[in-house]
Amino acid sequence: MSVLALADCNNFFVSCERAFRPALEAKPVIVLSNNDGCVISRSNEAKELGVGMGVPFFEVRALCAEKGIVSISANHELYVDVSRRVAEVLRRHSPEVESYSIDESFLTWPDAHSALARARALRAEVARWTGIPISVGIAPSKTLAKLASDRAKKLGGALSLLDAGERERVLADTPVRHVWGIAKGLAARLEPHGVTTAADFAALDDALILKLIGVGGLKTAHELRGTSCLSFVAAPARRQSILVSRSFGRSVAALEPLESAVASFAAQAAERARRHGLQAGALRVFLGWREDGRPLAEDAVRRLPPTADTAALARAAKSLVSEIFVEARDYRRAGVILGALAPADSAQAGLFDDGSVERSRRLMKTVDRVNATLGPGTLRYGGEKVSRAWTPRSERRSPCWTTRWEDLPRVKA
Repeated sequence: MSVLALADCNNFFVSCERAFRPALEAKPVIVLSNNDGCVISRSNEAKELGVGMGVPFFEVRALCAEKGIVSISANHELYVDVSRRVAEVLRRHSPEVESYSIDESFLTWPDAHSALARARALRAEVARWTGIPISVGIAPSKTLAKLASDRAKKLGGALSLLDAGERERVLADTPVRHVWGIAKGLAARLEPHGVTTAADFAALDDALILKLIGVGGLKTAHELRGTSCLSFVAAPARRQSILVSRSFGRSVAALEPLESAVASFAAQAAERARRHGLQAGALRVFLGWREDGRPLAEDAVRRLPPTADTAALARAAKSLVSEIFVEARDYRRAGVILGALAPADSAQAGLFDDGSVERSRRLMKTVDRVNATLGPGTLRYGGEKVSRAWTPRSERRSPCWTTRWEDLPRVKA
């Protein structure tokens, strides 16, 4: 009988930083979001000192200074690459891997007897090749595997819930609000019916569950009982859109830096589209600002001949910005969305194509190859100027140790 496992990278963003900065081990560490706005990852030491997830940084700045908590600006380029490396190790240990998020993946193993030994071997190999600690939960369903991986973090890093008796003990010890798919609001709805633990919820009558929280809740209950209801998706669904957006480090009131920002975002979106073998048939650009304390936004959309050409998308994005730009307005955010995505190999050449489509394809392939070899942004169009006016604040960002030549760690022997 095949079983499911969930491999969860512990405190992932913090662990990525520690993998390249061993001096951070055993110290309280937090990672901050774009513009150093709020806390998005915490080490166990920082959690013990009372730093909450998602709290604004200004609320814990004094605590960080008092307790010596190290704060680091998010380095998503590093985290995405480390996640890819972890996934490569996972694929060597399982015939099927479903990437659920940047730090969590579901796996399948062919039998239950060797599952725990496989989990321990997987943890050791991921740590050896990437430096990232992971927890592995083993169970007959995804919801139970998620619960097992969460508990495994405090129980040696691997936990199996394949045994019915162990499942019952864990469910009885788990508050229902900690069950994957049961939010705080749903837990409050269940409480009047005597449901406080995951075991209470799993024992509830199906008709009552359906009445209280619908089909999704019923599937969760069956998953807790050991029946798999959530399908395993080894191949990700084709993207429906590609979004690149940023909050600015400071407000922007001039047209030129806004054009520079959306050109840069369009270039990043175009590269992602090419990486996934897609072309965009629509482009949306939006600008955001605040008025009377309220966030507001305006957008513009344009249909395009299917393309993933950076130059074409950047030109169109800059043109759309000029259509919606209002002088003297302090813009705080901008973004680009590629829509109407279709496989690049399905696009038909135009009747009057002069070969420019093929030339564009070869040029973009060369640009992507150079940037993949020498680091992102090595080759870029002139319109993608990096401006201090719109780049996010990231005063504490670490180097991109795995993706940029100039950031490679140096060892002196």
